[in-house]
Amino acid sequence: MLTFLGIIVLVIVVHEMGHYLAARAMGVEVESFSVGFGKVLLKKKLFGTEWRLSLIPLGGYIKPKGEDDYENKRQDPTSIWGISRWKRAFIFLAGPLANLLLPWPLYFALIVGQPYPVVGAAPAGAEVARIGPVDAAYYSHRIVKKVYGDIWSAVKQTRSERPMTIKDIGGPVAVYEFSEQARKRSQETGDWGFLIDWIVFLSINLGVINLLPIPVLDGGHIVLCGVEGIRRKNLSIKARNVLNIIGAVLVLGLLVLAITSDVLRLAGI
Repeated sequence: MLTFLGIIVLVIVVHEMGHYLAARAMGVEVESFSVGFGKVLLKKKLFGTEWRLSLIPLGGYIKPKGEDDYENKRQDPTSIWGISRWKRAFIFLAGPLANLLLPWPLYFALIVGQPYPVVGAAPAGAEVARIGPVDAAYYSHRIVKKVYGDIWSAVKQTRSERPMTIKDIGGPVAVYEFSEQARKRSQETGDWGFLIDWIVFLSINLGVINLLPIPVLDGGHIVLCGVEGIRRKNLSIKARNVLNIIGAVLVLGLLVLAITSDVLRLAGI
């Protein structure tokens, strides 16, 4: 369970930190940064932001200044509504982008300092050459490039062989099971690459899902920024609320499908 929670918290923190750093870079104040939802267990005020750890760690959020005050904060340059649409779009993009970039530092940390592969037996007493930062950066880039290529090939192969079914969607139970499998395999072999591979896969999935053009997701917010930029006119509060409701229903539907898939998996169907 600790492995599962640790992985979830890691990919969430990376995602929200992307939003946070982008917001601060664009001059927007961030009122709160929360890991988890529900009752706040711990909180600390630092750098003008309240950092929270909440009861349910299956998600997270940042709350930029003015998020709930669209009309009154449009002239405040330190609020989310007081900056240009393109700056807002960048803030929304930064979260998924952070998830998509996470594989590079993870594989770099895994590789740097490791001994170079040796063909045959090394002479007794020979000094072991270890992989330095430059070579580690090169090898990690090659690995990440292959990972993205393998994921894309798998997606294309699945689409060409058969239509996607509900069994192809994994919910919290599936994530927990695969997390435990990766942990056990890493412990048994001493190769933590198995666990890193799983974290990378989850992080990429979180980034891609959040880029879907669904209102309430980052991709939906980016599309709305683009539409407003083309129209040179902001959407009304009523229109935004309607779109958010539609987006929430769609996301809830995806969650129901994921949980249904978990139930079917547990039932052996």
